[in-house]
Amino acid sequence: MKKLSVLITLSVFVSFAPFANESPLPLAPASDVAQLTEVCQQMASEDQIDNAELPQYVLDCVNDQLTEMGYQTIKELN
Repeated sequence: MKKLSVLITLSVFVSFAPFANESPLPLAPASDVAQLTEVCQQMASEDQIDNAELPQYVLDCVNDQLTEMGYQTIKELN
């Protein structure tokens, strides 16, 4: 339930810019990536993700949110 409320809260930040043109998606601000990383790490903890799977889980989670927000995905987390 907490995860659902976090995702709903994050969806408030989604911008609905028109994507009719073929220009590449913008890069997300570092502050957004940091916030999403923190939320995804919290979700991983709640889901009891193994340490071996944690980096990929968090990266996938962050990229899912970035896609929904209209930003480019990232290849790695710093």
